[in-house]
Amino acid sequence: MRLVALQRTWVLLFCLLGVAAVGAAGEGDSGEAGVGSAEGLLKWSKEHGADTEHVGLRKDGDGMVLVAKQDFAAGDVMFSVPAGLLFPTRVSDDSPVVAMIENATIGRISAMCLYLIAERHTKESFWQPWLASLPTGEEFFHALSYQDDDMVHFQASSFRELRSRKVANLEKEYTEKVLPLVEKLPTRAEAQAAGIHNLTREDVSKEAFAWAYSVVTTRAIFPGLLSDNERREEVPLVILGPMTDAFSHGRAATAISYDAVRQRCIFSALEPLTKGDSLSVGIGVTSNMELLANRGQLFEQNENNFVLIKFQLDAAGDMHASARQAMMTNLNLTNPMTYVVRKGEMPQGLLSSLRIQSLTPVEFAAYHKALTSPITLENEWRAYRLLIASCNGILGLYPTSTEEDQALLQGGATLNRRTRAALLLRRQEKEIYESIKAWAAEAWGSLLYASSAPPNQPPPPSAQ
Repeated sequence: MRLVALQRTWVLLFCLLGVAAVGAAGEGDSGEAGVGSAEGLLKWSKEHGADTEHVGLRKDGDGMVLVAKQDFAAGDVMFSVPAGLLFPTRVSDDSPVVAMIENATIGRISAMCLYLIAERHTKESFWQPWLASLPTGEEFFHALSYQDDDMVHFQASSFRELRSRKVANLEKEYTEKVLPLVEKLPTRAEAQAAGIHNLTREDVSKEAFAWAYSVVTTRAIFPGLLSDNERREEVPLVILGPMTDAFSHGRAATAISYDAVRQRCIFSALEPLTKGDSLSVGIGVTSNMELLANRGQLFEQNENNFVLIKFQLDAAGDMHASARQAMMTNLNLTNPMTYVVRKGEMPQGLLSSLRIQSLTPVEFAAYHKALTSPITLENEWRAYRLLIASCNGILGLYPTSTEEDQALLQGGATLNRRTRAALLLRRQEKEIYESIKAWAAEAWGSLLYASSAPPNQPPPPSAQ
């Protein structure tokens, strides 16, 4: 019965049939070798079936980093690991987690978190050499690792709101999903009285859950985010374990496949790599704000960066607000609406909404043109002015300019990793707002050039 339950857990977490989870308490004689040592962890992984000949591990600020020990050409297999090194295929014989989550509605990530907590608590766990290599709470750099005092460095960035949501979501998940399962465990006093040395309610604290959640979300690979070129046919839904957790997350430089016959996860190069390069796996279409929040990493340049611009009619100050709302409803435009805007792009819905907001009563009859073209030249001018004024208003919420941020990043001042990330993120956001202003000025100039505007046309909106 226990093997059946463990198999069912494996299917729940990875949807890969044919890989049986096995009890592993007492397995492996090199538990001490991996504690705090890249070489020890590599040796332990090799002893348990990992192909480590061409890659190595290097200690980094937030754990281990996977590096090439030789040059790789595109298509070369860099390394592979057996299914038995994909967490949690092997769990301790007395792990209570299988019974805790059976018939529960808990999600995949939270279930993995419970396994991490339980295996970390079990000194004889097969996974101890790897668990000892994982970052502590102070060594994470994603949203949950930032304190309230750190938020001042982000200034007006939407990262502040994103962090607040992630903190609230973690609290909700722990309170509503995890705690009811924890009630199945004995208290520490009950376990001591019964002579039981196993997981207790106190061991599954909110802090322990936050640590485990940080491990999964910052170090696991989620193939569902990857392109077909990066994910070859059927692979595990979540890939976490020794070596695989040491990828850098960002550049799509690795293809993942799974050999069901050999029961191995295989990692191949998608581009040439030089000896000493860190191995990187993709994260899909992800902005720096999302990458920092979820992974604790970000790029110097990222074409997927965006800012959020909220459009909302002035219901209190505009006597025609109800008429404008009716127009927007007829055009299937949402009010209020938050738009994702990337550098050099302009969402059609935002521009159409600005046209509606900028209508004068004499222009109302032509509102239907807002979706496809300027309503009038004067209306377009007012819409662009409103857009530029909105960007200037948002930029005014940042105490420093783009140039000042760049000077701080390039200056001699010592910046810790979190402060540097905040500076880089807020500078990139300001650049997007400036690009929106430039887009409006250029679009207006192009419109004037293409139109037969009368001599008394409105002056071009200033991007200043």
